[in-house]
This record gives sequence, C-alpha cells and structure tokens, in this order.
Amino acid sequence: MLEKQTDEDIRFSRYAEFRDPSGSWTFDIRTYHDDINSIAPVDIPPDPDAQEAYRAAVFIEGFIQEQNSIDGWSSDTLDQFTSFDSAVELEAVARALRQIAEHTGQ
Repeated sequence: MLEKQTDEDIRFSRYAEFRDPSGSWTFDIRTYHDDINSIAPVDIPPDPDAQEAYRAAVFIEGFIQEQNSIDGWSSDTLDQFTSFDSAVELEAVARALRQIAEHTGQ
C-alpha cells in the first residue's frame, strides 16, 4: 500500500539535496552572505539574528516572486550571484533563514 505524501514531505523532497537525513540544512548560511546582501537593501550580517534572518528571507522571497512573475529565471539571473547555482538553492536559503527566524523568536 502506498502512503500518501504530506505537504511537508513534498516540501522536504524539493530541497533534499540541501538537507541531511535528519532534515538539517547541509549548507552554512554564511556561504551566501554576499549574495544575500546583493538582494537585500540593508546589510545582513553573516550570522543573522531572528530579525535579520526574517528580513533577509522576505527580501529573497520577494526577489523569487518577482522573477517568477516576469518569467525571469534565466542563466543571467543566477550568473549575478557567486554562490547560488539554482532557483531551488535560492529558495532553500530563504527557507533556512525563515527557520532561523522562527527558532530564535521572530
């Protein structure tokens, strides 16, 4: 019998390459510091607190939404970044930042 996948299972599988078997992110958010700051109009430190992580996530999510609305996902879009290799990776970083915000009080 096949088990029905939950929404959480589906979300997890989309970012599987960026998570370990326990569900923890396999990347260090500091790796993306320069690229995050190229999206956010405010300086986000390499180790953001809850408020800074929330702010960064909102700006990244806005960037993603804008690219999706103008059908702007081209190689040029990602070429402007040094650490983001795919739209999925960009989404994963936004989700990780949201988790930082949620787990530390935002």
